[in-house]
Amino acid sequence: MTSVLVSPGDLHGEVSAPGSKSFTQRAVLISAFSSTPLSLSNVAFCDDDMVSIEIARKCGLAVSTSKASLKISGEFRHPDRLYAGESGTSYRLVIGLLAGKRCTVDIEVSRQLARRPIHPLLNALSERGLTYSMNDLTLHLDGSRITSGMIRIDGSESSQFVSSSILFQSMVGDNGIVRIINRIAARGYVNLTAVIISKFGPSVTETVDGFTVSGEFHHAPLSLSVDGDFSSAGFLFAGGLLCSPDGIIVNGLRHDSVQPDSSILQMIPCNGEGNSEGSYTVAKRPLEVITVDAASNPDLAPPIAVLGMFSDAGCRIMNPGRLRGKESDRYADIKKLAHAFGSRIQDSGDLLFIRKGDSTIFPESLDFTEHRMIMAGIIAGMASGKPVMHSNVEKITKSYPSFLSDLKRLGAGVDFL
Repeated sequence: MTSVLVSPGDLHGEVSAPGSKSFTQRAVLISAFSSTPLSLSNVAFCDDDMVSIEIARKCGLAVSTSKASLKISGEFRHPDRLYAGESGTSYRLVIGLLAGKRCTVDIEVSRQLARRPIHPLLNALSERGLTYSMNDLTLHLDGSRITSGMIRIDGSESSQFVSSSILFQSMVGDNGIVRIINRIAARGYVNLTAVIISKFGPSVTETVDGFTVSGEFHHAPLSLSVDGDFSSAGFLFAGGLLCSPDGIIVNGLRHDSVQPDSSILQMIPCNGEGNSEGSYTVAKRPLEVITVDAASNPDLAPPIAVLGMFSDAGCRIMNPGRLRGKESDRYADIKKLAHAFGSRIQDSGDLLFIRKGDSTIFPESLDFTEHRMIMAGIIAGMASGKPVMHSNVEKITKSYPSFLSDLKRLGAGVDFL
């Protein structure tokens, strides 16, 4: 366990958002399973990125890396065993890809990931011939009897189930149909999957009750640049709005990004350049009430909660129950964080309202275990104006490896113990 003492400071300067892990994992896995050579730049190489890269290698692809880029080449071969670790995205997406390639394989996961939902996806694929079994932390898949045809998937549980079904159909071919049951949660991530897969050849067309996947992979060498990650940038925006009288600039965020968390630009006050590089300036100011829907943007709930904690207007988190199924129970963790700093909380079950308390409490330490909650705690500590000790900071590398160094560059005090 690694601990760090973060001391407040007036943030200033500029920093670039890390590459989106949602983009990177999709591009790497699609490249590997379609045997399409890929050059990818602006890669964050966070823990989840590395899971997808190692999966590609286990599938016979050669992956070379440099400072912020990678290259993939070679031909796909059926793997015997894969490791998904704690990466829910790689785990769920690769199941559809493996089934579509008719692989028989074991996938090992962490105990934490084994507790997260997966059976709705497995049951949907079993209608197409997949058989599976779970033994402690190992999922065994047998796709040898997969047949083409329609997939029916409940979209309300996870958008990743829908994305995985689309990827399955792209591998099977034959103009595959994905029929959606119930409204898709966090729909924007399905759009991201469709946009990225289209760069490799197949097209995803929305229908009245789902999607049709058609077309073949072109297999021609492809060069892509990973969009800056709006989910991670949310913490930088929160830091600027609470701790930067002169403002900070966050670079690398495309104004036309299909990332669902780009909606934060409509939630908070910021000044954007409106160019393809996407430079946005945020500075300390009084805030109006901010609303985020956890069903659509669960990864924005932690930084928005911090903004509410130190704002007289507060914030509204709609559908907070959706936060229970993430890497931790973020619903409970957000309330725990707000209590730690003396914020006011109103919880109706369907709506969580958080605002500044009558007097701020100054905790000496915080001990969250999930990467986004640790980052939220760090920004909250800085906003309180007092040094705070944070445990488990090594877990931040799951999504944003340079978070602490970026804060230090902007003027925060960061001392590892």
